[in-house]
Amino acid sequence: MNLTIAIERLRDVLRRQHMALATESTYVYWLRQYMNALNSMPPALSSEQKLELFLTNLARHRDLSANSQNQALNAVLYFYKEVLRQTLQGVDALRAKRPARLRHAPTVAETQALLQSIRDRAGYPTNLIGRLIYGCGLRVCEPLNLRIKDLNLERFTLFLIGAKGGKDRVVSLPRSLVPELIQQMKFAEAVWRRDKQNRIPVMLPHQLALKYPDYQFAWPWTWLFPSHHTCFHPPTHSEVRYRMHEANLQRAVRDARRKLGISVLPHELRHHSECRIIPSSE
Repeated sequence: MNLTIAIERLRDVLRRQHMALATESTYVYWLRQYMNALNSMPPALSSEQKLELFLTNLARHRDLSANSQNQALNAVLYFYKEVLRQTLQGVDALRAKRPARLRHAPTVAETQALLQSIRDRAGYPTNLIGRLIYGCGLRVCEPLNLRIKDLNLERFTLFLIGAKGGKDRVVSLPRSLVPELIQQMKFAEAVWRRDKQNRIPVMLPHQLALKYPDYQFAWPWTWLFPSHHTCFHPPTHSEVRYRMHEANLQRAVRDARRKLGISVLPHELRHHSECRIIPSSE
């Protein structure tokens, strides 16, 4: 099987199983790396030996982290099992062990200074999103994945649908953020009305758009933080409205921490164990 056909078949299986686009991109990357590496391996080796040699070379010559090595292993195992219908034996021992590390959490002073220093970037409310991450204990993409239906401002709660591990959860929303969220909802409504008039659908998960086509133009399914530009949905190649890209938040936090001379990453804001006091955006 050549590389192009292998990738096409892998994509087909991933999409049938409703895997995330990020997972698809990662698995395709590692499959390409693996199949390119096969060209320099003796053909007499078994599939297990080829995979072991591939992982060994990654560790020795590319100095990859344990997490990246496990990503590569999972991608190749998935391809063999789900695409080639071949289960590799005795590969559990190849898993790299992740070192036990202490979780870093910024100090209260660092956190307050950072949240006050984050500037809105590229027309997106990145300061508000940073305070949402901190105030609600969210992962970086979780506030960006919010749709209008996921907010209950009367009960001060957020519904996180299909979060890490595919699990749903409910988190408390700081009351101080509600007025700004209402303003953001008004902005999202303006985008939604314009898209509805121009027949530009919002991107829906899995096959929901086929089962309930009216949801593509329904207000509850609108992104809370919509992207400024439309894009083409990879599986369908149709023009859709997606949500704001996380790179905008990451760059806004990077600029703020460099200005302050501190070392804080966006996802570390949710690790703070002290009482959360949300500073004003002003």
